[in-house]
Amino acid sequence: MEIQWSLLLFSLLAGTGGSILALVSVSELSGIAPKSRKALVILALALVIVGGLFSVTHLEQKAHIMAAAANILSFSAISLELIFVGLVAIMAVVYLVGIVRGLSAGAMKVIAVVSLVVGLLLGYVTGSGYQMGAQPLWNTPMLPLAYLGTDLALAAAVYGAVTVGTKDAGEAASKRCALYCVIGAAASLVFCLIYGVMSGAAMEPALFWGGVIVLGGIANMACAVAALKKADCVGIYVAACVFALIAGVCLRAFMWLVGTGTLDFFAAAADRLVL
Repeated sequence: MEIQWSLLLFSLLAGTGGSILALVSVSELSGIAPKSRKALVILALALVIVGGLFSVTHLEQKAHIMAAAANILSFSAISLELIFVGLVAIMAVVYLVGIVRGLSAGAMKVIAVVSLVVGLLLGYVTGSGYQMGAQPLWNTPMLPLAYLGTDLALAAAVYGAVTVGTKDAGEAASKRCALYCVIGAAASLVFCLIYGVMSGAAMEPALFWGGVIVLGGIANMACAVAALKKADCVGIYVAACVFALIAGVCLRAFMWLVGTGTLDFFAAAADRLVL
């Protein structure tokens, strides 16, 4: 199956935006790194909007776009994606308004809790829509978890780079940034590894083992561990961004390439001497 680049970019950008908003929400709830929140929320909103535009380009025709909008309450895979893209965008705007107007700590915590939930769910939903019986290599809960894992890894690296780069990270905040990177890198590596092994990693070994696991996973984890030792180094987080981006792109490309359907699976496997 051909790689659908518009959908690949949609899920990666929008999911990362949602995860960045979720991490900002965690910082709000824990009272850490307040100065960088505004810039991070703006970045999250921008990623969600740009990602949503890539999704629209995939629909191509105006009739398809109108049909998707008209059936938004059908709770299909597409409608759920649209709903959560909208919810994350709304919560990002609400968060920005709260910061600008200086809302009370209690109000900001309520906004943070809602933003945390919808932000994480966006990354999961962009992957869960592909679960279907007609595509056995997609029909597993590990696929949306792998999507969410790569989103978290990239979001954590971006969060660390912005927070440390804007000098908003004291010792406690720097350690928290490094911890986010470790958690994100671990989630990405573990979930992607399980999904790949379950879904025919042997069919695209270079892309999966080289791109997703070695460059995207192990190298990113090495950056995260290095951040634990030197949490105030912007360069480490920038490197983590690069490796996490590789993981996100390669995972989604791998998913499309192995998504051949039941009959095509055997033909593709035979061509690659897997069967």
